[in-house]
Amino acid sequence: MATLSSMDLLRLNWRARLVVIGLLLLTTLGLSLFYTRKVEQFLLHGQQNALLLIAGGIATILHERQELFAPATGVPAVLGRARQRHAFRLDGPIQLNGDFDDWGDWADQASLHTGDANFSCEADDDPESFTLHHLLGYREGFLYALFAVRDERLVWRDPEHLRLDMSDQIRILLRRPGGGLAHYLLIAEGPGRMSAYLVDETWQNPVSGEPIADLVAELVPTAEGYRVELRLPIRLTGRTPQVGLWVVDVDDPEEREIRRIIATTPGLTGAGRVGEIFLHSPELQRILQALDRPQARIWILDNSRRVRAVVGGLDSEPLARELWFTRWLDWLLGRPPETFEDIPSGTAERLEDEFLPVLKGEPRIWTRPSQDRQVQLLVASHPIHAGEEILGAVVVEQRNEAVLSSEYRFLRGLTLANGLAFLGIFALLLGFAWNLAERVRRLCAATDEAITPHGRVIETMIPNPPHPADELGELRRTIGAMLKRLAGHTRYLEGLPDTLAHELNNPLNVVGSSLDILSQKLPSARDNKYMDRARNGLDRLRGILHRLTEAASLEEAMHSEVLEPLDFGELLAEVIGGYRSAYPENAITLTRPERPLIIRGSADHLAQLLDKLIDNAVQFSTPGEPIEVCLRGREEEGCLLLEIGNTGPPLDDQLRERLFDPMVSARRGDARNVHLGLGLFVARLIVDYHRGSAWLENRPETADQAAGVTAFVRLPLDYSA
Repeated sequence: MATLSSMDLLRLNWRARLVVIGLLLLTTLGLSLFYTRKVEQFLLHGQQNALLLIAGGIATILHERQELFAPATGVPAVLGRARQRHAFRLDGPIQLNGDFDDWGDWADQASLHTGDANFSCEADDDPESFTLHHLLGYREGFLYALFAVRDERLVWRDPEHLRLDMSDQIRILLRRPGGGLAHYLLIAEGPGRMSAYLVDETWQNPVSGEPIADLVAELVPTAEGYRVELRLPIRLTGRTPQVGLWVVDVDDPEEREIRRIIATTPGLTGAGRVGEIFLHSPELQRILQALDRPQARIWILDNSRRVRAVVGGLDSEPLARELWFTRWLDWLLGRPPETFEDIPSGTAERLEDEFLPVLKGEPRIWTRPSQDRQVQLLVASHPIHAGEEILGAVVVEQRNEAVLSSEYRFLRGLTLANGLAFLGIFALLLGFAWNLAERVRRLCAATDEAITPHGRVIETMIPNPPHPADELGELRRTIGAMLKRLAGHTRYLEGLPDTLAHELNNPLNVVGSSLDILSQKLPSARDNKYMDRARNGLDRLRGILHRLTEAASLEEAMHSEVLEPLDFGELLAEVIGGYRSAYPENAITLTRPERPLIIRGSADHLAQLLDKLIDNAVQFSTPGEPIEVCLRGREEEGCLLLEIGNTGPPLDDQLRERLFDPMVSARRGDARNVHLGLGLFVARLIVDYHRGSAWLENRPETADQAAGVTAFVRLPLDYSA
């Protein structure tokens, strides 16, 4: 197949050139995007396999390590499971000041408790008047607890009472490493450091008179109640802490009776019962820290899909925006937001169905959206074996964009090159189209200015285009030749009435004189009906010639006319009086303002204008119905408005737009009157000469007036007089 050379392209017309350039542009852009997507898919597929290899390598390290997955090792329990709590791993030091800020993102994980047991239940009790927000965390061998208590009345300890349970208090029940239970009571005589006592099973009497120094707690009053922040050594409880925590409310400082108790673990309402607090496996955590990869998160699950350990994060390396237009490239390549929400690292279980085949021994790779569906994540999972048993699974997660961090720069550079090529071709196409549109616009404007709105040719020369050899140059020459032919034909038509009048006047005079001589020599022919018909026909021929030459004579006369200031209202009132005598069968009413309306014009020609409009209104008016003439001054628009309305049949919309053109009439002719459709044409010539406008509108039928037609004339006011 022959190729299209540059010379072939130049021989094409401009439409074909535009089509060829557009197809070339679309082809280039389409191929670039197709290639970019294919490369991206190839890189993603390769990185998925790489993640699966990483997951398999970590699983190999954990093979045959049953002790890491023993039930006693400590796994974050499912939140809300009976008698189990989850202690979050704290990243920074905790200051015992009752403030949530030290807890970082875990502050949003505080659990709300409204109480497991009430010692009274009266009509005026409000369950929301005593509530608790509670957090547990661990760091460097210590267990931390934060209690945010809502209490309408804080009752401090009175040293005069020997019993310790007669004020607001926090009860702690620990299972010692040896298996026994220890009861601790936290009480305070005022804001600040609380006193911790080892007490008996009744929570009333201390085992020893001195406070326990291992338990450190700080109480801070708040507007709604108080906060307590507690630090407890994990060595007091063993590897898997088993702790029961209760907040006790005393409202009456006189009676000092316990009213309500809140347990931080559901179901712990009785003495001697403790709940398990699960921590991440330290040994697993150390192994994962050594295997930590940047921009990736590694999970270790047991065969129940519980999280044993997790390390890393999903933050990708930010891509610098070198230039302003790279933002457009980021949008084109689908760059996701830098921040997003996903499964938190403190999640206790991963219950997705995709893990079920992995825990049966089948390695898998897949993609999933983040929790807020802002980004896509790559997930690779490999089972952990101990002989024939599946201990759990290794899960490696990474963002698509993090996977393509270096490849993304390559793709962005490639897209930038394609984009520059696209912009170059687009600029070429745009310049060509812009030049073409500008030339067409200039040609259209020149053609429009060559002919008046009424069809008269006033200019036959069209300016030469910058490239006269192309199609637009040929079009300009064609339009110029057409305007010349049209101008010649227009001049012929304009001179035709004078020619006809000159050629017909002599024969008409001969016929008229012959009829006069015949009437004198043959007296019997004077009253003959045929003689009357001949004279009537002669008069009609002379009337036709007069009307044909009226418009041309009027234009020639107006060109030499001098316009003078005059009061149009006075002129209108003067001529209306004559019309009332000329048309007695139609009552002509006049409404005009008292103030003068000065215009610059010719009184004779304006009177001729009124003659044509009044005659037209009378001809189309219903016999006996009035002709309404109304004159208004519109000083804010700098003009006056004349309205001449008559009652009669409405005009057809298409005919109404053409009635001011020559040789167009809506009158029904008869044998005695000749209507050539030149009356409103003469009126339009006079209005145009006075820089005004004229139009007709149908008048709808209402309760106050019958249907009809109204003629409007707008003339500019003269403020220089």
